[in-house]
Amino acid sequence: MGRQATPLGRPRDPELDEKLMTAALLEYARLGWGAFTMQGVARRAGVGKSALYLRWANKEQLLLDSVESVALTLRVNVDTGSLTGDLTALATALLEHFLDPVGWATLRISIDVTAELTDLRPFQQRIVKALRASATGAFARAVERGEMSADTAHKPLLESLFGAVLMHTLSCSQEERAHARTHPGEHVAPLVDVIVRSAQPTKK
Repeated sequence: MGRQATPLGRPRDPELDEKLMTAALLEYARLGWGAFTMQGVARRAGVGKSALYLRWANKEQLLLDSVESVALTLRVNVDTGSLTGDLTALATALLEHFLDPVGWATLRISIDVTAELTDLRPFQQRIVKALRASATGAFARAVERGEMSADTAHKPLLESLFGAVLMHTLSCSQEERAHARTHPGEHVAPLVDVIVRSAQPTKK
């Protein structure tokens, strides 16, 4: 499932590409794989199908590139100087992801894969890989600083953070969602604190 080669003589328009990929994710979030079509994406984006087929040969390639564009926003690898700061940056990216309608497309893909409704595991793994890469960097730096033991399991910590942010988003009222969009730090701080406390080295 590689990227579709750009036709010669037709320079790509990054803004149109982004518009089409956003439309693809929104269409998938609403309909799922079974009803996901190139025609539906084109209609949602307000363009002809030819605009899609000039860029992607089929809906699999379109969705793969669209998911990859989302995964890029979750690759948070900034060294803030502390595990709290690093995980806050990652948690904030996750919160913003789930607050965006586009983010629900990746969640629906994960649900469809888990329920074995369709074989979209390569798409799901793009998101998982991005999250793991971001968390691995944060945890490695925390070990170097002495903020956590080298033998601390990373996977449960990442799953706890991901689950906490997702559950927080699900439980928010409409007013709380609006507040989270403008003050994400206030919403992720308590969640990050739990993870950081559990990662701290045990005092002997």
